[in-house]
Amino acid sequence: MMHWLPRWVARLRATIHTKLLAAFLLIALLLLSAAVVGLIALAEMNRRAQETAQLQRKIAAYGQLSHDSITQLYGVATALLQPEERRLDATLRQLKQFGYDLDRLQFLAQGEIDVMGRVRADFEAFIKVVSASIELIRAGKTAEGQRLQLSVASPLADRLERLTNELVNKAEADLVGGIEIASNAYARSRQTVIVCALTSLALALGLGYMISWSLIAPIKQMETRMNEIAIGNFDNQVSIPNRDELGGLASDMNRMSEELGRLYAQVDAERENAERA
Repeated sequence: MMHWLPRWVARLRATIHTKLLAAFLLIALLLLSAAVVGLIALAEMNRRAQETAQLQRKIAAYGQLSHDSITQLYGVATALLQPEERRLDATLRQLKQFGYDLDRLQFLAQGEIDVMGRVRADFEAFIKVVSASIELIRAGKTAEGQRLQLSVASPLADRLERLTNELVNKAEADLVGGIEIASNAYARSRQTVIVCALTSLALALGLGYMISWSLIAPIKQMETRMNEIAIGNFDNQVSIPNRDELGGLASDMNRMSEELGRLYAQVDAERENAERA
């Protein structure tokens, strides 16, 4: 006996061609949906990979900034302790170059605007103090310039070092968090793709089962009925729920069986009458 799903498909008022076409279309849509889910998962993984690469570039840039700031601050301290005109000029040029490096980092530091703002403010204050110290030294007030450097510039330098280290630490923490998020996203994407693939496979198999048995079961019933008719059994009727070409064929077979039964009965009656006569 047909199960209820194939029977339901069989009762649909549509041609076999339409049913098969609809089944192939649904299977194609299932495959397409699985492909779309896979592409979405790949796009998500690509976005996470780009974010991780961006964080790695941040760490490298902030690390270089921290290293350069320490180097510059050490160079300034050395130059002011051993004042020479050539060294003082080189110190100012290096500080200006460090300022240019800060400007180039602005586009990377969109998530650390507050810290970068403090770095920029402290660096500008540091340049002013160093410039004032150098002017005092050039004016022959070496001791006064060095005191200004020790009392004002050194605290600024320490704060700049802490801020640049804070940038590095924050970027590293973001990288660790980003890797964890990417790992979780990968696990979710993999699970989604697997579930979608298995669901599509199950639906495709179920659809194939319904369509095939809505056609095969009636054909088997009619084959059995044809064998009965071939041996002279005209009493039974084939009953199938199809509302398509197979349903029409079953109706024609039932009418044929009835007509053959009537004809055989008529022939038997005429033979019996002939034998009595």
